[in-house]
Amino acid sequence: MNVYCEREVIHILRLKAFSIAMISCLVFFIFSPTINAAYIEHYETQQQRFARYELMWNNATDSERFFMDTEVKAHACGLSKDDFIFFARVVEGEGKDSDDDITDKVLIAVTVLNRTNCSSWPTSRVISTLKRPGQFLVVDRETGECNCARSLDSEWAIVMAYRLVAENAIDRHMVYYNSIGFTGYSRQFADYAYFGGNYFSCLECDCDYCSELDPDWSYDDVEMLDDSYIVLRPEGVGPNYF
Repeated sequence: MNVYCEREVIHILRLKAFSIAMISCLVFFIFSPTINAAYIEHYETQQQRFARYELMWNNATDSERFFMDTEVKAHACGLSKDDFIFFARVVEGEGKDSDDDITDKVLIAVTVLNRTNCSSWPTSRVISTLKRPGQFLVVDRETGECNCARSLDSEWAIVMAYRLVAENAIDRHMVYYNSIGFTGYSRQFADYAYFGGNYFSCLECDCDYCSELDPDWSYDDVEMLDDSYIVLRPEGVGPNYF
């Protein structure tokens, strides 16, 4: 075999080896979700990632959304992942676990959102509302930390709370709850709901947010939510709490 033929053979062998290596890498990349996710996470921009989240969310059922990644649910609520996680921890710690529904946890989350949206309250962000000293038993007064574990139930409760608020399906004046009773803080509150051992109350306020839908709101017009008012998990989803 002359030198020219030897070089041709070596060149062909190198091309084959390179092709095999490339195919192996491609197969590994395609069939490895971890590698694929890591690649996407590293190379896509924040705008692209959020667009992907929105596409996932808008094309899913609630039963699918329930189990989606925390960051996807956080984005759907307009929160950062860290703020959403802290929110879920507080809701989990303050609410009662139930095999039947998540009503108590949803109303707790709504209370937080109503306080955040109401200009009569000193905080205008969810995380600031949650960490305001003395407001939530599970949040340390001094450190502002919450050591409760979150659950899929508490994460979904936040999603449902945002939905109820956006749809104006719950009284915007509901800004208080406690486990003592309807007169646990003040008799000026209007009794609104009792779920999971928590008493939820409304307080009169004439700020733009609270009075937008019902400028003539009064205590006498507030009707208690009865036992038929329940917020269920999505169809086919069972209890998911700690």
